Amino acid sequence: MLKLDQPRAAAMETPTTDYHPPMDLAEWAESLLRSNSYLALKNISCVFEVGILTLRGCLPSYYLKQIAQETLAPLEGLAQIDNQIAVVASGPRAVHRN
Repeated sequence: MLKLDQPRAAAMETPTTDYHPPMDLAEWAESLLRSNSYLALKNISCVFEVGILTLRGCLPSYYLKQIAQETLAPLEGLAQIDNQIAVVASGPRAVHRN
């Protein structure tokens, strides 16, 4: 879980996060993910409760999981991000052989 009072690296291609439209923070966070150039982020869902933004869904890499988190970290009103995104490999390397 990322506590937002800790330093963090800037996310690549981070959209503007200082404007809050007339929607709740979870909807705004999802719209930021959907506007990102990484298509896989469009399937991530967000829930906001008591200062905590929870991210859920599946992504093909830990890199994209981190991009999702760092894209939303600058949002005002967040105390922390609970990144519950599962990393699920796909393709030939995903096959486990004994």
